[in-house]
Amino acid sequence: MAESTATAERQFDYKARDAAGRQRRGVLSASDHLQATRRLREQGLFPIELDLVEGDRPAAQIPRRKSEKTNGKVKRLSPRDKANFMSRLAKLAGAKISLDRALRIMADGEKSTVATAAAGLRLHIREGGTLAEGLQSIAQIDDAATLALVRGAEVSGEVENALATAAGIHEQRLTVGRRVTTGLLYPSLLLVVSIISMGVIMIAIIPQFRPLVADRMEFVPILGRAVFGVSAVLTTLWPVILAALVAGAAAITWLYRRGQAGVVTRALANRIPMARRVIARTQAMMVLHILGALLKREVTLSQALRVVTETTPAGPARTALAGISADISEGAALSSAFAKAGILEPSAVEMLRIGEETGDLHAMCTRAATEMRDASDRALERFLALFQPAMIIIVGSLVGVSLYALFSAIISVNQIAF
Repeated sequence: MAESTATAERQFDYKARDAAGRQRRGVLSASDHLQATRRLREQGLFPIELDLVEGDRPAAQIPRRKSEKTNGKVKRLSPRDKANFMSRLAKLAGAKISLDRALRIMADGEKSTVATAAAGLRLHIREGGTLAEGLQSIAQIDDAATLALVRGAEVSGEVENALATAAGIHEQRLTVGRRVTTGLLYPSLLLVVSIISMGVIMIAIIPQFRPLVADRMEFVPILGRAVFGVSAVLTTLWPVILAALVAGAAAITWLYRRGQAGVVTRALANRIPMARRVIARTQAMMVLHILGALLKREVTLSQALRVVTETTPAGPARTALAGISADISEGAALSSAFAKAGILEPSAVEMLRIGEETGDLHAMCTRAATEMRDASDRALERFLALFQPAMIIIVGSLVGVSLYALFSAIISVNQIAF
């Protein structure tokens, strides 16, 4: 029943780097991508691209019908639900529990979206589907890094390690998002309260003093006239403004439910120089973290870069990654490509260069990501430490200027009257 090695093995075109940094191309035989990657590493080569020779590519699989994937609809999972799903599955798989039993344990727990997704995924796998396909279609986990890790693990048999790594990536993203959200909560509440306070002053208080100065407006200081003018406009348009605020709140809620609120938030934050630097450093940290995890799981460099590019939000970092991928395909070293793109600190680029020289690139990517995470935490703390008092100063200044203009106008009119 044993197959001959020649029958089982297929031909792979490869592009790789040797220890001296020279690019090598060639063809080698292996049973799958994982074995081909390992054979290249045994030869002292670092794989960049690895593709099946045209004649050895398997025919495309016929996609499963939607009705075969699950017998029921799964409610949309939030990012927290997805992280919980991956963490629980990784914990059970790490305890050497079979995938089928692990999913049954999760499905038999407290009724929730996670339990429903586990039940659907278990049925999907029992019907012959793959874990990666089920995670995407049933558990709605469309994260490119997670799917790449699981697909590679299904070939190598190291599913529990891949699930643990994917769960760590999900938790890392949640941690970053939670840190930013928590830090911006107080300034956001302060901004809302200030808007309400200024609205009350402009719409309810200042109009009551307008009759006192209406026939002597030319004697009112310029600042006072400006405040009375703004108050008149807001008093006239407040229904329209209120409707716009309600519509804005509804739009934000709609975007949040569709998972697009983060895109809008990042677009607005990118307009603030200090926030833009924090976001850029955080994205670079996540790029290195995911890249190191993928390289550790024997994913080729070109594929890992494609996955990292897909998981990076649109913006300068994603544009830079596209350029890095192009440089790598033309023969550049990873450290040189990152140095040219300018999205990493010099110390991180140096770590990548050390990883290339020692053949331990994935570990150095992870170490650089850890150091950048610490730097990102410090930058975020500095930003919040400056942003909160800045908001207080701005709000206090607006209220103070409004009240000063109001009372200066009243005093000026009274002086004229006497």
